[in-house]
Amino acid sequence: MQKKESAERKMSKIKTKKVLTPEQKKKRIRNIIIVAVILVAASVATYWMQPQNKALAESEVFSEEEVKAQAEKIIGLLNAEDFDSLQSLVVPDMQEIMNKERMDEGKARISEDWGDFVSIETMQDAEIIQRGAHIAAVYVTAEYENIEVHYTLAFNEDMKLASFGIQ
Repeated sequence: MQKKESAERKMSKIKTKKVLTPEQKKKRIRNIIIVAVILVAASVATYWMQPQNKALAESEVFSEEEVKAQAEKIIGLLNAEDFDSLQSLVVPDMQEIMNKERMDEGKARISEDWGDFVSIETMQDAEIIQRGAHIAAVYVTAEYENIEVHYTLAFNEDMKLASFGIQ
């Protein structure tokens, strides 16, 4: 008797497949299509937001020579401590931080005594495209008497300095 009851309980727990009406089938297909479209849109948006890098020589927006010349000019102005001339070469958001006081703070974090500027050793560049904006980035290794310094400069499409770092 117990076996019969146990078998009946098991049978009652087994779910049978529901038969969907044509309207329910249409609704399910519509929902699947909506989810698929949302996933594709999210994938495209994510791809678009990711930075895309390429060699500056391949850029349609920037001239590699012009970017390197601008980087050299900015490093020269920094070495000469000509912050007044530098102001016209940076974006407005950076103008208040590109001054002698801030540069001295940055230099001191690296070394107290850089010595005189000797030369620019290497320049590596790339174009970064993110969210439709084009940026020219340059990584410069500069030799000073007592230290080697690495500058990272990024220029907007108007060739204004938009980002700056020293290591």
